[in-house]
Amino acid sequence: MQERTFKQLLMSSNYYTLNKQIVKTLGIEPAFLLTILIEASDGLADDDGWFYQTIETLEELTGLSRHKQNKIIQDLIETNILIQENRGTPCRRFFKISFQEIENLVFKKTETSLLKIDKLDCKKFTNYSVKSSQTSLLKISNNKEHNINNINKESNHKENKSYELDEKLKTVKQWFIENEITFSKKHKVKVLELLKNNSLDFVLNAFQEQLDILKNKSDVKSVAAVFSNHLFKGTCEVNSQELEKKETEHQKIKEEERKECEKNDNILNVFFELPLNEQEKIENIILKKHNISHFSQLKSKSETMYYRLISPFILKELQEKNLI
Repeated sequence: MQERTFKQLLMSSNYYTLNKQIVKTLGIEPAFLLTILIEASDGLADDDGWFYQTIETLEELTGLSRHKQNKIIQDLIETNILIQENRGTPCRRFFKISFQEIENLVFKKTETSLLKIDKLDCKKFTNYSVKSSQTSLLKISNNKEHNINNINKESNHKENKSYELDEKLKTVKQWFIENEITFSKKHKVKVLELLKNNSLDFVLNAFQEQLDILKNKSDVKSVAAVFSNHLFKGTCEVNSQELEKKETEHQKIKEEERKECEKNDNILNVFFELPLNEQEKIENIILKKHNISHFSQLKSKSETMYYRLISPFILKELQEKNLI
């Protein structure tokens, strides 16, 4: 390996930096995946902190399998460090990182260490000078003041979080009342579980979608009962009409792709029937005219891909020459 290439390989930009305290608390793989997600949020997150990452992208960046990702993400969700929502069609995983929870996690470990220091036997410090002892005590005192301030902040944060959750719960309860669905203690438990990992808007939109589907089903006698049953079981209704519509659209796209492939094959068949020198001449004209000379490198690796990419240009050249 050349020296310059080797140096570039060893550069710090080619490595990830993991926080020791987070690794110690969560484990190496969760800490690694969390670091990747934090980097992604830095460039992709919207104003509310939401961003999405696909399973394939995370696997490419971390080497972690789908199963391993799901397990780690679920653990991060349970620790309140990560929030996940599934949005859109096709469904995408959106994430939001609670940096406050990460701060609390690191702080709690630091606080524990400070408490251990506070309990050390004073005899171990008898060899230090009075001045050194005073300096150490001053540092510990300052740390304690800092810890008290952080504890107060954490307490206020928890109170605010609890208040926000109560307000969200009231909004959901009002939605139940407006739609004539009983809001029992069992309903409350399930709704709180959903609000823990999902936004209020997401939960209400999901509920409304399910309700609309049920109302349009002629065989459903009690919309409220079926809705509640799905909520308790963690299941949902499927809009068969919407699925059929999507399947039709999918088949249409596949048919268009098939026709496009047939068209390209026909063009290439005409092209390959030309003498080799004529083929090379047309290819050179295309590469130069469209400034895609680098495509010639692809030809040595995959001729099939190469000719499919330039087939529209081949068609145009053949038409100009009245060959097709």
